[in-house]
Amino acid sequence: MELCTIASGSSGNSACVGLGGQHFLVDAGVSGKRIQNALDQMNVRKISGIFITHEHRDHITGAGVLARRFKDIKLYATPLTWRYFAASRCLGELNMEQIKVIEPGKPVEIDGVTITAFDIPHDAAQPVGYTFQSKEGKIAVATDLGHATDTVRQYLKNSQIILLESNHDPVMLKNGPYYQSLKDRVASNLGHLSNAQAGMLLTEVAGPKLEHVVLAHASEENNTPFLAFDTVKRVLDGNSIKIKNLIVAERHSPGVILRYGKN
Repeated sequence: MELCTIASGSSGNSACVGLGGQHFLVDAGVSGKRIQNALDQMNVRKISGIFITHEHRDHITGAGVLARRFKDIKLYATPLTWRYFAASRCLGELNMEQIKVIEPGKPVEIDGVTITAFDIPHDAAQPVGYTFQSKEGKIAVATDLGHATDTVRQYLKNSQIILLESNHDPVMLKNGPYYQSLKDRVASNLGHLSNAQAGMLLTEVAGPKLEHVVLAHASEENNTPFLAFDTVKRVLDGNSIKIKNLIVAERHSPGVILRYGKN
């Protein structure tokens, strides 16, 4: 069981999840070429599905390109997200057989891997996080969420690997270059998790088998990798939570491949 980020941040997001002998993409927010190059570096030859969290450009840029390049790839998104795609035509032309609707809370099984979408609070049509589960274990992905809900907590628990947003430092956001309405959006309950909020959420969901946590979607203007790591680590230490491996995702390049279990 493994996870590797391909890109992370407002300039583009994508991660590769591997379990049950299969690989899946969560989002495709950079060019198809960059994603393909990253998969080649990882020795990933086939993608069993692209799972889209929401319609914002930094999560979908390469999705349509990959779908047209590889005709057998299926794209999964929620009903209202697909409605947005249909109205905006932002993914370009797609084969109808590649369009797959996934309902929050209703698992989809692909050759022994169970994928479940779950609702997250963000200013998008119908945004979701995802869990991927097989007999090997569980991987959870939750980015672009304004605050932690009971639903988010429920789905992150009992994971061995978590990819979690740690977007901004509130002081940097307050004093940073964004205009006020954008600052208000980021800090709102439908915006993005701060470093401290990410740390507190982890204290609530960390279990004895949680081995890897990747802090993702860090703002380039309102955060630094050191601040994200240090703030989350301080919150965890203050609550006596020990996580074997806590890292910050690379913004523009693939990260290390994090493995759990026999893989």
